[in-house]
Amino acid sequence: MEINDVVTAISTKLYETFGETYEIYTESIEQGFQEPAFFILLLQPEFNQVVGNRYHETLPFDIHYFGPGYMDAYSTANKLMTEMEYIKLLNGDLLRGTKMKGEVVDEVLHFFVNYNFHVYKVTDPIDKMATVSLSSGLKE
Repeated sequence: MEINDVVTAISTKLYETFGETYEIYTESIEQGFQEPAFFILLLQPEFNQVVGNRYHETLPFDIHYFGPGYMDAYSTANKLMTEMEYIKLLNGDLLRGTKMKGEVVDEVLHFFVNYNFHVYKVTDPIDKMATVSLSSGLKE
């Protein structure tokens, strides 16, 4: 799974929840964009080894919502709390959102959510010795 897969799943969930009248940006916000709009921003991803080839990955997102005012931002935050709990990846896997919270700054909603999952990192096997020969005896 790649980060882009998670961003695509978030975009899809936003589209399904709010419809086509909302623009969804993932790269950057264009000057003069139309409201209402969402901007998906990955903050500081973490990739930690658990045991052996098993890793735990945390992807924290800040989903910006640009709307007509504070009341709209508050109702959107409430809807995001419910709808962003589970997102579906293109392969059908579900990811659960954690640590969800919202904050409105200058009439822009910042909705924070983490998506966590475990990764098994496949490595190339180490070449093993083909044959081993042992000899034993007494030294004279």
